[in-house]
Amino acid sequence: MDRRVLRYEQPYNENIPEIPLDQFLLDKMRVFGSQIACVDSSTKEQVTFTEFIEAVERLALRLQVAEGVQKGHYVAIALNNCIEFPIALLSVVKCGAVAAFVNPVYTPRELDHVANIIQPNLWICSADFLPSLDALAKREGYKHSTKAVVVDGKEKPAAWNSNWTKAGRPAFVRPQINVYEDIATLPFSSGTTGFPKGVMLTHRNITAALIQFEVWCPYLKQDVNLGLLPMFHQYGCLIGLTTLSVGARLIIVPKFSFIDMLRTIQEQRVTMVPLVPPIAVLLAKHPDVDKFDLSSMRGVISSAAPLSSEIISQMMNKFGCDVVQGYGMTECTLATHFTPQTVRRYGSVGVVMPFYEGKIVNLETNEDCGVGVIGEICVRGPMVMKGYRGNRSATDAMIDSDGWLHTGDIGYYDQDGWFFVVDRLKELIKYKGMQVAPSELEHLLLTHPDVSDAAVVGIPDEMAGELPKAFVVKRPGSDVTEKDIERFVNEQVAPFKRLRGGVTFLAAIPKLASGKLLRRELRALHSKL
Repeated sequence: MDRRVLRYEQPYNENIPEIPLDQFLLDKMRVFGSQIACVDSSTKEQVTFTEFIEAVERLALRLQVAEGVQKGHYVAIALNNCIEFPIALLSVVKCGAVAAFVNPVYTPRELDHVANIIQPNLWICSADFLPSLDALAKREGYKHSTKAVVVDGKEKPAAWNSNWTKAGRPAFVRPQINVYEDIATLPFSSGTTGFPKGVMLTHRNITAALIQFEVWCPYLKQDVNLGLLPMFHQYGCLIGLTTLSVGARLIIVPKFSFIDMLRTIQEQRVTMVPLVPPIAVLLAKHPDVDKFDLSSMRGVISSAAPLSSEIISQMMNKFGCDVVQGYGMTECTLATHFTPQTVRRYGSVGVVMPFYEGKIVNLETNEDCGVGVIGEICVRGPMVMKGYRGNRSATDAMIDSDGWLHTGDIGYYDQDGWFFVVDRLKELIKYKGMQVAPSELEHLLLTHPDVSDAAVVGIPDEMAGELPKAFVVKRPGSDVTEKDIERFVNEQVAPFKRLRGGVTFLAAIPKLASGKLLRRELRALHSKL
């Protein structure tokens, strides 16, 4: 293979319907009627596909008529995993508005950052989140809405607006949607570095992802899929939507507990388990795994970070199931590379997926590389985001003038077109599959009165992947301790951003003359401690 730009080799239908996301997905779901669509693993509440669609229509009508949601509005969804999450998402999109995803455990400082990007017209949240909205409303300079529709879990989603009979309902007015330009969802990503940024995904982006999924689909109509990953994260959200699109059953896990996860797989006879590498490590090694009957599992899908060949082998031997890896970014809607159904090459993230082109470029010259040459992985296709909301410079830095998205990951492809990731240009730390931006923590550290300089890196951890660790230069005469610094940061960030790797004091942070941090030197220093 001497081509410099690689594409999916198998025949497939390249036509993407030019209809809104909600119409595309709900039309596919209608054929499954009385089948169970979603089950809450905690409460055992369940809804059929018909009930799910009815709930979407009821909530969309409420949003449009009672809440005044219009095309172009932004509705922030701050929910943990629940049946209402995908219902709310599709209801917002049906109104022509944008469904923006918010991590409900964000602190007021973090919430202020993402809310000012979203500029929401309305919130959909649980009652537990209302104190966070109250705190947000009091933040200096915050001027956007904190009005909320509360999902309290006390009534089935299909009962929303139960006071409207079918005969007496107001008429829903469907807005005109340009699927190429109009934004459907706004998940958040730190990109290759920096603070979380709002990723603008169009109706066409997501519809293409759902069609792409069907081409290589590892899911079958009779599958029971585990909805464990956070739905406010793009990976977890799309796993849910793709499950519904093929008529499989989605078992939604509201809150992660490894033992509860094992119990759910056993009780619900789960067949497909999408996860992130830290959970895969637990499946392979945790002593309590043998206490549960996991014989229903036929497949494990791992993404968000590399999974070692050793762990893959252990899982395959222990459970007798298939294990496949995918590679992608929030900015690419779903996956750009995936392991084909008929072939396995462990250690690889797979081949280029339908609708995508892939290549490797030289890190210095940006010229296209050939087989076996290490460089930056780049992709192009109809699932690449429209851009970052309100951040043109970050968009231009990631997507070049020819439409190629530069992933910030270093890798190569072999003579058969299989891609391998070997390193990261990006500075992001991956803690249990969640993105932690070092610059965000560094900025926070520098607000401490006893800190004159700081740097944060990810240090290896078998269970979590990486742990955020801070290197700090104290101001002269300060008696601040490592624990003081940890406490200062941990009290102001979401749990996954905490300095679990600890704090080390240095006389100076290693930098180039240009001021660029030498993070590799800091990681090397940690390994010697």
